Amino acid sequence: LYGRGGAWTVGLVVAATGSGGWAIGLVVGVRHDLFDRSYVGAIGVQRVAVGGAGPERVAGLDVDLPLVVGGRNLEPSFWIMGSHTPGGNGFPMAWRYGTDFPNDFIDAFLSLYRIDAGFTPTLGFVQRTGIWETTSHIDIMPRPHWLGIRQLDLLFPIPSWDIIADQSGSIFRSRDWQTATFEWRPLGGDFQSGAHFEVNVQRFFDAPADTFAIFPGATVPPGRYWWTRGELQYQTSPSHPLSIGSLFSWGHFYGGRETEFDLQADWRGGGHVILGGTLSRSRATLPSGRFAATLVTGRLEYAFNTRTSFQGFAQYGTENERMDFNLRFHWIPRIGDDFYLVWNSGYTTDPSAPHRFPSLHTLGRPLNGAVIVKAVHRFAL
Repeated sequence: LYGRGGAWTVGLVVAATGSGGWAIGLVVGVRHDLFDRSYVGAIGVQRVAVGGAGPERVAGLDVDLPLVVGGRNLEPSFWIMGSHTPGGNGFPMAWRYGTDFPNDFIDAFLSLYRIDAGFTPTLGFVQRTGIWETTSHIDIMPRPHWLGIRQLDLLFPIPSWDIIADQSGSIFRSRDWQTATFEWRPLGGDFQSGAHFEVNVQRFFDAPADTFAIFPGATVPPGRYWWTRGELQYQTSPSHPLSIGSLFSWGHFYGGRETEFDLQADWRGGGHVILGGTLSRSRATLPSGRFAATLVTGRLEYAFNTRTSFQGFAQYGTENERMDFNLRFHWIPRIGDDFYLVWNSGYTTDPSAPHRFPSLHTLGRPLNGAVIVKAVHRFAL
């Protein structure tokens, strides 16, 4: 249940989940508008497992304050959350402060995260805990009015960055870093035609604590790895009936070398149908071995009319040797209401499997499958 009344926006989700053991989840969110574009919000989450040790809880607060200072946009924001699990100690926290400066000539952003080691978001997810993280970019975007360029987008001489450090360390000391990414863009921007281009130089760092498999037959041992790569991108205008995007990347990679080529194409057929596809191919040579990875996707969107549409998505990857499908039918009975019917399924393409896609025998032996029905009804109070 969700809706809006005056300056207040509210949302409520109650979910029962389980297979052999049931749990009830509850999410309540409230937001109050401030000034013209700002707001303050709060969220509460609780999950109770039947027969469990007790409820899992998360509570949070967030504030967003878009401002205009001296005729320029400035947007500070802050959120903080805490979690509690049965048998856990204390109330582990997670928070982020960020400031955005989204303007025409300079678009800048800076943020700082802190996620405690014991933070558990209950019904949400977190990629990594026990960390400090900082992200930033300063894009310089002049409008030169020559060579058909509408606007440049330069990350130079200051790169964008994303740095993750140990919770007990500092983001200012590289010896405490877990991962880091830096990117310089000495040339990039948009043409008057709508085409986009980029020339990037990237610097990466990773410090895996354990050996991990990066591809079947190729592993990366623990260590501290630095490497540098170059990248070229070009995308034609998406307003054309046929638009094409490409990316070429090359350089070092975990003590070895890798090249990657991506190609994307979309065709819009007169307002009712959109066809799209991507091809990604990478070849790497590492101290532990060589591999070539391929990922192919296809997408179909068809609008029967303004209230009925169908979307189909298929993906094939050599890394996990599988074929996946997602089909979605969307119907709007009346303005404000929605009905969705979704089918997901995945099949193996492993040559050693007794039944593999596209054999008809695999249709009854999916690796995973789901049929989902969703209905939304909106009403006024």
